[in-house]
Amino acid sequence: MNKARIKDTDEIVMASTILELYPNYKELEFVCIDKRCSIRMSPTCIKKTERKKPHFKKYRYREHIQTCEYATLSNLYQKGGNQKLNKTEISKIGYPSVFILNDDEDGVKKVSQARLGNKDEGITVLGDAISKVYEFDGENIKFDRKNRVQSIDRIVNWYLGFPHNRDVEIEINSIKTQYRYFFKHIKGHTDPQDLQKERIFYGKLILSKTNKNVFDKYPDNVYFNLLAYKDKDGAKKILNYSVKIDKKLMSKHSLSRLKNKYDKLFEIAFTEFEEKSNDPNFGLYVFVYGAIDQNNDTVLNVKQNHITFRYDEVRKTVNEI
Repeated sequence: MNKARIKDTDEIVMASTILELYPNYKELEFVCIDKRCSIRMSPTCIKKTERKKPHFKKYRYREHIQTCEYATLSNLYQKGGNQKLNKTEISKIGYPSVFILNDDEDGVKKVSQARLGNKDEGITVLGDAISKVYEFDGENIKFDRKNRVQSIDRIVNWYLGFPHNRDVEIEINSIKTQYRYFFKHIKGHTDPQDLQKERIFYGKLILSKTNKNVFDKYPDNVYFNLLAYKDKDGAKKILNYSVKIDKKLMSKHSLSRLKNKYDKLFEIAFTEFEEKSNDPNFGLYVFVYGAIDQNNDTVLNVKQNHITFRYDEVRKTVNEI
């Protein structure tokens, strides 16, 4: 489990941030976030020298109550990372089945203005249809009752967390497609003709000073250079693909949040790369919903603000295209 609750304050914390936020974590008592359960939890693999991801585990000989929602979902999440889940198991977890673009005026109510400044920025409000879900990431973006989302974060989470269930469908602009077709991996010698459709593209970012402080380099745009490259027009000159953000299309709040997330992940990945302590299976990835630039086929334009970053392992499956 990657979350637990501090018993004395009821604050829910991520295992990955404990060392940074609570250097005295050994003096604190952590319990399950399901208050009906509240079994004691212990932070594990907190230090950077550990190979496994930081997480919480229960004490030996102690068990979650049978009705513990968080334990049930956490077990399914772990299972889904290694094997295919059945329909019943998938329904218990829930996944984004409808992607609502911000410019979609097809009768869908937009994010309420009261929520724009909080951590639930990705929520789609349909009356009182918000369902309670224990989240497994730091963004805390919840689903509405029909699993509609306005952010790609939760979509990316499913793609990464459940690699054997990428045959589930997602609807965008009234068109349904399977997750495995909705994502496109940009890698060496990727043909720009494969990047014409709007979908979620992803690729590894170069861990060099080229991608450091990218939000402050230019006044109007932000560029991220990908590790993937292509041979242009059969020439020997190698050109890297890059992702472009138009700052004018994003609010200052959204841009600031994205900058903070990127700078933090880049610093971790770059430091581990320089120290040669990084896991070879992990990489710093950018995920972007967009399409190739009409005037430059090495540039991917971000559609609105649909972009996110992951320092994670991106696994393939036997049925991945």
